[in-house]
Order: sequence, then C-alpha cells, then structure tokens
Amino acid sequence: MTNEIEFKIFTKNKGLQITVNRVVYPLLFGCISIAYLADKYFDESILESIGQFGGVLVCILMIYFKIAQSFTRESLNGDLSKNLIFKTSEIIIDDQKLNLNEIKKIEFYIGDYFNNWEYKVKGDLNPARTNGTSNLCELTVQNGKKVRVNFQLKYKDEFQKMKELLIVYYLENKIHFLKLIEYLGIDKYEDIQEFKKTLTPTAP
Repeated sequence: MTNEIEFKIFTKNKGLQITVNRVVYPLLFGCISIAYLADKYFDESILESIGQFGGVLVCILMIYFKIAQSFTRESLNGDLSKNLIFKTSEIIIDDQKLNLNEIKKIEFYIGDYFNNWEYKVKGDLNPARTNGTSNLCELTVQNGKKVRVNFQLKYKDEFQKMKELLIVYYLENKIHFLKLIEYLGIDKYEDIQEFKKTLTPTAP
C-alpha cells in the first residue's frame, strides 16, 4: 500500500491580477471613447483618427488572442513551493500536521489538471489552458473549523493514485461512501456493488 501521496499547494498571489481581458477591453473602450469625444466635442480630426486607428489595432489583437486562446495557458499568478502530503495517519499542509483523529471530515473538489482545456464564454479572451490549480481539499476538524487548501494536479487521472488512502479515510469514517465512489469515478451500479465487496463487511 502507498503510505504517502504528495501534491503541490497552490497559493494565489494577492492583489489585482493582470489578464488579457483586463488589458484589451479597457484599451478598446478607451480608443472608442477618444474617437467619439474628439469628433463630437473637440473637433480634432487627428485625435479622432488616432482613436480609430487604435481601435482597429485592438480589434486585431482581440482576434489574435481569440485564435490563440485554445493553445495558450493561463498565467500561474501564484506559488507552488509548499506541499500537501496525505498519509494513513495524518495530513500535512506545508508545516501544519493534522493527525487523522483530529479530523472529522475530508472532502475534495476535483476537476482541474495541468494544461486542461477550460470552456470560455463568448467574448472572454483569457487563455483556455489551465495550470491545474483549482482543485480543493477541505478538512473539517473536530471543533468544526474548516481548513481549505488548493492544490495542483499535473495530469487528468493523477488523483486516482489516492485510491488506497481514500479507502483508508473512508474506513475511518472521514469520507462518506458516496463521496468515495465519486472521487474514484465509479458510477455504474454493477461497479459500485463490486467495489463494495472489496472493502469490508461494514461497508454500506
């Protein structure tokens, strides 16, 4: 049995993030405003032309970013220097150790992985490839306090290497059975029944 599984913790940078949307759209609206105001109030043909020319350039940029969207990856905008370690008897979040008997419930929200393609709504110019850092581990300790940490998955099915430890956590009543089969991707009735048999007689 694998006694230790490690992931990289993602710590998001504080402050305003610079994105394609936040750069391109203000430029576009600025150029349109310059051209409109110059024509309506200032009667400055040169200023109007500059606004129009700038608007055309920004539109070309928008087309470029839209085409490149599916092939480019979003900026990390954070740090991956800390580690999240799962063991049979404890979970370690960087330098914080939580013994399993201190934890009341363990939950995961999984669905992202490195270079995953993410659907973007119409008009969104930000890169569609992710860094796999949107995954969340939420621990509820015995006093009710919740500890949340984002972590990175490097490939699509990487979380499946947690299978043996997830079963341990389930048998220790830290994970609900329905959540367990969700994390393991078991959704067919026949497969669920077979999986139950591999656990213990106390499995629900």
